[in-house]
Amino acid sequence: MRHLLSFLLMSLLVVSVLSSACAEAVEPLPVDFSHGHMPDPALYTEDSYQDDSIEVHMERVIVGKAQFNVAHVKIADPTQLRTALAAPFGKKKTNRISTMARANNAVVAIGGDYYGNEEGGYVVRMGEVYRKKPLKSRDMLVIDGNADFHILIKSNADELKALVESDLGIVNVFNFGPALVVDGVLQEMPSKYNYNIRGTEPRCAIGQLGPLEYLLVVVDGRGADGSKGCNVETLAQFMYDRGCQQAYNLDGGNSALMVFNRENYSAKSYEAERSVTDIIYFATAMDFGLDEQTE
Repeated sequence: MRHLLSFLLMSLLVVSVLSSACAEAVEPLPVDFSHGHMPDPALYTEDSYQDDSIEVHMERVIVGKAQFNVAHVKIADPTQLRTALAAPFGKKKTNRISTMARANNAVVAIGGDYYGNEEGGYVVRMGEVYRKKPLKSRDMLVIDGNADFHILIKSNADELKALVESDLGIVNVFNFGPALVVDGVLQEMPSKYNYNIRGTEPRCAIGQLGPLEYLLVVVDGRGADGSKGCNVETLAQFMYDRGCQQAYNLDGGNSALMVFNRENYSAKSYEAERSVTDIIYFATAMDFGLDEQTE
């Protein structure tokens, strides 16, 4: 019995040492618009990717008459949650989500909020503040230096000020909405919003499940492979049922697209892709020496 206990204690010590070594091996990525490291192609399966810094599991779920494309993501460092732009701010140029995902070595990516072609909003991307015009007509998603989500209903000015002045700072802000889940509470959809939230449309959302753990969802619609899309209330319920503590609606419609392993995971064809101004993506923090392959 004594030998068994010694063996178990030694095994736990080895696991602890190995875990610490893996954590130390993860170098934070720069908080800027440089691309992530190229993932190791050998670590992909049809529906997953995993290395010492990131774990992604993909699935397709049928809800009613719609296909929900889902990515469950865990990362080791906050800098692995990143955004990319089609062009420098103010240029109002666009590009395909799939093209930007490949150019930035995304393990998985979705569209953002199309902020580059908007006039208002409090806009921050990768720590750069571009515009300070909060819109009370929209809910705001703020991502801090720990990659934690804060959803500000009607772009609450006091909450925004507190986040701006916090030690963690603000890395990214999105101005689409509405809020779907806030602090674990399913949100009631507003009677009026800037977008067609009650129609049956393609949808896109991002949620946080816990520290460094996220859910990306793109709902196919408008006849893509027979999927009819959904309203935002249905999307909110889905994010809530999946355990999101915070969840937020992003630009949908023709902008609703998910890229995994450099290919469109959702039903929209490459030819049918809408060019957008920005994407949200997750990158590996492991340098496999493949970065020169970036397109």
